[in-house]
Amino acid sequence: MGKATNETIKTRVAALKGLILSGSSNSTCVEHAAQQWGLSRRQSYRLLKRAWSEVREDLNATGVDRQEMLCWTIHQLMAAAGEGVKNKQPSVTVGACRELDALLGLGVNSSQRGRFGWRR
Repeated sequence: MGKATNETIKTRVAALKGLILSGSSNSTCVEHAAQQWGLSRRQSYRLLKRAWSEVREDLNATGVDRQEMLCWTIHQLMAAAGEGVKNKQPSVTVGACRELDALLGLGVNSSQRGRFGWRR
């Protein structure tokens, strides 16, 4: 297989960037690159790294303050928890509260556990 042109690389990075922004995991993106374009895992991760750097640059270019973003995230999670209570959806409320706990470290055992629950 020949070397990809700069235009091809840009197209592939843009596609991976779209997957990242839609919420796909890194392994899903790498698998997509391997299946779609026949790339090795190593080359797929190189393109993924470029896609992540573009996402980071785009976020930095917006000028959003980190503290402002954190406040907005906390507000959205609190609103989601409130909507869960209002609509009698306990799973929504619990999920939002768990995310707040993980984000802010509010729980008694927050410093002793990982991001996704108890690990023993």
